[in-house]
Amino acid sequence: MERVYAAARAVCEDDETAAETAVRVLIADPSGPPDVLAARGACLAAGQAPRYAEMAPEDRDAIVLARVLGWKTDRVALHLATTTADVRARIGRGLRTLLPPRGCADGASPARGARAS
Repeated sequence: MERVYAAARAVCEDDETAAETAVRVLIADPSGPPDVLAARGACLAAGQAPRYAEMAPEDRDAIVLARVLGWKTDRVALHLATTTADVRARIGRGLRTLLPPRGCADGASPARGARAS
């Protein structure tokens, strides 16, 4: 339970969501391998986390497994039943959704547009 909770908590915003996620994962598969259950918990929790809301689910899962759980690309590919090239593409797409829109940085800081005379 602790490993699933820790993985879910690493992704979501609060303890309650992490605990609910851990319970759901463990009810669904109480005797699964701990690393697989932790991955399911993290991916499930990410689906409820605002920071991942704009991502497609397949991109979100790849990012969570690689960046949050620290899995290598080949392990992510095996878990998601896809290729390593697809995992890299999913991670790239997902990370791009986290970037601010183009041109947004210009308005962020008045000093950015100022020139010294």
